[in-house]
Amino acid sequence: MSIEIRDLSKHYGTTRAIDGVSLILDDSVQVLALIGPSGGGKSTFLRLLGGLEIPTSGLIRIDNTELPKSEKGIMDFRRRNGFLFQSFNLFPHLTALENIVLPLVEVHHRTRDAAIARAHEVVERFGMSAHLGKMPAELSGGQQQRIALARAMAHEPALLLLDEPTSALDPEMKAEVLEVIAELCQAGQRIVLSTHEMGFARGTADEVVFLANGRLVESGKGESLFKTPQTEVVRSFLGKVMKW
Repeated sequence: MSIEIRDLSKHYGTTRAIDGVSLILDDSVQVLALIGPSGGGKSTFLRLLGGLEIPTSGLIRIDNTELPKSEKGIMDFRRRNGFLFQSFNLFPHLTALENIVLPLVEVHHRTRDAAIARAHEVVERFGMSAHLGKMPAELSGGQQQRIALARAMAHEPALLLLDEPTSALDPEMKAEVLEVIAELCQAGQRIVLSTHEMGFARGTADEVVFLANGRLVESGKGESLFKTPQTEVVRSFLGKVMKW
């Protein structure tokens, strides 16, 4: 995916969540990882890329096309992408199957039969076929997140945006979800994710962006940035979080 960002800012009152970020990535980048301290702007940056937030100023161009500014245009852009957030956001009153089917029918206008067939197809890929009839409360955290990921993938998104998808999980469940995401990366899915999982980012990302205080501190190829960071801020951060 090619990404061009010019002087991007997002302000909430006096808070500069994103403050003058510029970045250019070419088509060779399939997986982009956003890392950095909590509160540094990763989630806001990801939401801006997905069209869920509107910039205060600046430009975002993905695949040589600037993000739409009209309400209809930005809604169409959002529909083409898939989103997965820290909280699972499953509808508690619907089964796992219906959580996947509902958006396919209501948002992506598939017939119910086609939506059910697609739900079974994608859930089988994630090893969750036996759980389709369960309510979210009957699933473990890792199972809920896999259903949420299946829902995000079901309409075959152009871009999959993952906002710290394992932060609410215990270590075993975290490993399950990371394994599924790694398989998606290997299968060619285009992904932007914010994460505190440094080993995962190092092993899967084509490009890594380090954000702190709303600013882009450093970016580079995955292995290169982790092995030889160019700034003291990044060296200090990685020295702490990768110490154990």
